[in-house]
Amino acid sequence: MEGRIRYIVVGIVWVATLTAVLAWFLAGQQLRLAIAAGPGNSESFRLATAIAAVFNRSNPNIIVDVFETGGSRENVRLLESGHVDFATIQADTPVNENVSAVASLYHDAYQLIVNDSAAIRDFSDLAGHRVAIAPAGSGQNQSFWFLAGHYGVTEASLVALPMAEEAADFAMTMGQVDAVFRVRAPGNPFIRDLVEDHDMHFVPIRQAEALSLRQPTIVPGIIPVGSYRGSPPLPDSDLPTAVLERILVARTGLDDQTVYSMMRTLFEHHSELVAQDNLAGFIRAIKDDGQISIPLHPGARRYYEREKPGFWQQNTRLMASLLYVVAILTSAGFAMRSRFMRRRKVRVSDYNMQLMDIAEEARDCVSSEALYKLRDRLVQMLQHIVRDLDKDRVSQEEFEHFSFTWQAVDTVVRDRLSMTLAPATADASRAPGNSS
Repeated sequence: MEGRIRYIVVGIVWVATLTAVLAWFLAGQQLRLAIAAGPGNSESFRLATAIAAVFNRSNPNIIVDVFETGGSRENVRLLESGHVDFATIQADTPVNENVSAVASLYHDAYQLIVNDSAAIRDFSDLAGHRVAIAPAGSGQNQSFWFLAGHYGVTEASLVALPMAEEAADFAMTMGQVDAVFRVRAPGNPFIRDLVEDHDMHFVPIRQAEALSLRQPTIVPGIIPVGSYRGSPPLPDSDLPTAVLERILVARTGLDDQTVYSMMRTLFEHHSELVAQDNLAGFIRAIKDDGQISIPLHPGARRYYEREKPGFWQQNTRLMASLLYVVAILTSAGFAMRSRFMRRRKVRVSDYNMQLMDIAEEARDCVSSEALYKLRDRLVQMLQHIVRDLDKDRVSQEEFEHFSFTWQAVDTVVRDRLSMTLAPATADASRAPGNSS
């Protein structure tokens, strides 16, 4: 007995040890996620870095890494190929079905900065000038040529120089280019550094409503007065421009719960994000009726709809009304059934009373002719109640009870008829000519 107990104790210890080792092993397995965030000096990279830091603190079993890339187009390629899990892109960047929207991060504005020495007052004035633009394949490069197409500025009519932002800023300050085009959030610190101590100004991007007809993700917006310098203000008035959203997207095949965890970081750790980057204050939900045509990731949709009333909550009043109507109809149904049952009971009782009357008449009857009439009445009653049975006016049980009574009364009538006919038969046998 002691040996058996020893074996049981050893078994329990082994099971507990293996369970602890397995738990330790699983706890050590960390999921790694990657965010493609654009150039290292961009707002999107800075905000993605803040998001990753807050996410990693609140999700110890998941590590998010942020990667510097060339921009939205490259981010989409990395996402579609499965090399990264999340990406920041301009809302007008073409994507396929492998990319799903998660959240709106902030609004980018089209910004054209020009040297005061250049006679450029409108985008169409760029013809014949040297312009620094983002490298080919980036979302900013695509946006520039989209604008150029709208204003009728052809590639041959200007000198477009694709280059990195640092190189473009240097070329502007050295006067090697006349203008630089950016798609950045108003108040961008790198643009502020560029224009703060130099003779430069911003050119308005007009006709944003017309641009939105060709690209629905674009909406009219402004660069607020004083966004880059307070005294003298730069710009010196609210500058009309076109804006579009910078959004966070994910691989469509990424686990729903992982995306849901990212959504919790974005919206439930808001103050922590804002403490690291003020742009986090602009993070908002993507609505189905918005201008972003990229479908929502199921994990993001589940988060957005977490507090959405269920079917029963949405239709409480309707369901209460339906229940009220059902209660009334049910009550009316019971009342009609009760009335029907009473009518059926009255009908069967009436049949039984008629049978009793026939039985009483038969006992007092001495005429065979009258008895034959009583038999006819019995047959008619049987026909009537059979029809009532077919039409469910009487139940099978009630019919059986009636049949029992009917047979008894029929026997009484037959017996009385036999007794009435018996004397006539006897007389006929004693008549002359019938003796043997």
